[in-house]
Amino acid sequence: MAILNLRADGLHILDKDLRHLCWLLVDLNKKREPHAAVFASLAREFVLPFLAVTFRSASESPVAAGLNHISAISECGRLLSFGALSQTDMPDIGPVVAVAAGDFHACAVTASGDLVCSGSNKGGQCDVPPDLGPVSVVAAGAYHTCALTQAGKLVCFGSNYCGQCDVPTDLAPVVAVAAGNSHTCALTEGGKLVCFGSNHHGQCDVPPTLGPVVAVAAGVYHTCAVTATGELVCFGSNEHGQCDVPADLGPVVAVAAGFRDTCAVTASGELVCMGPSAGQHNVPTDLGPVVAVAAGFRHTCAVTAGGKLVCFGENQDGQPSPVKVQVALPRHALQGSVC
Repeated sequence: MAILNLRADGLHILDKDLRHLCWLLVDLNKKREPHAAVFASLAREFVLPFLAVTFRSASESPVAAGLNHISAISECGRLLSFGALSQTDMPDIGPVVAVAAGDFHACAVTASGDLVCSGSNKGGQCDVPPDLGPVSVVAAGAYHTCALTQAGKLVCFGSNYCGQCDVPTDLAPVVAVAAGNSHTCALTEGGKLVCFGSNHHGQCDVPPTLGPVVAVAAGVYHTCAVTATGELVCFGSNEHGQCDVPADLGPVVAVAAGFRDTCAVTASGELVCMGPSAGQHNVPTDLGPVVAVAAGFRHTCAVTAGGKLVCFGENQDGQPSPVKVQVALPRHALQGSVC
């Protein structure tokens, strides 16, 4: 495998070989041989920083975190995957503009508006309707996928055991969508938040006094919304404090909802997380201003203002320290089987 290429004008890396390196790191993390651990450590500490891959910071969806995988869009529009899905042979779809990660699948929107999904298809979450048309936004839940067409129509497919794919027939044109474990929330062009699907934990009970919303995130059993004034409001299960918004948080510009936690980006670029932590709240002290965040099962990924992708939380061995590559995580609960 040739990763680095020495040419007359300097040292280069082939774009396609970056994914090969990610696969290699994941494979090495699974091995216990001393030499494998040493190589993996050297690669993470020296090779990846040398490559200096810049991740898109202007995109609405530059990074997505699934149950045990991460997908991100590089500055040049390349889709890069880390973790359990990195070894899935995703077809070369060219530049992408949006990405979403479900429990065991990932979906990307190409520059031409095509929706491509890869990974587990247990509930039909990767069966993109042939007549879907150009897509602008995508969201991935546990076993379902929702796409917003360029015409403003919301289409959901995959498992529908809790009604998470039953898009209301009278739903106004949609501008944003979030998919949780078994519920879906859509944001209309007028700022109205509409949620449907499982509501056993109140994750679809939108507060009547919420007002206009500009951003939404759906976790396993909770939902968080950012209002037009920057207020963060979370509702649904709060068993682990994932809905306990700090009183002094201030205006928020972005939010991500994970398994049992919530992370928000303030107007000043600070990343603040709430809920239980297996390391996914250990925000590096030198992280700097953040522009985007994604929350997975027990890991968190953030894109800095400079386009650097930083991930931290639980890895294969359960270490609660910052990690460069997210590998397979133990699954303590089958999220997709309960409404």
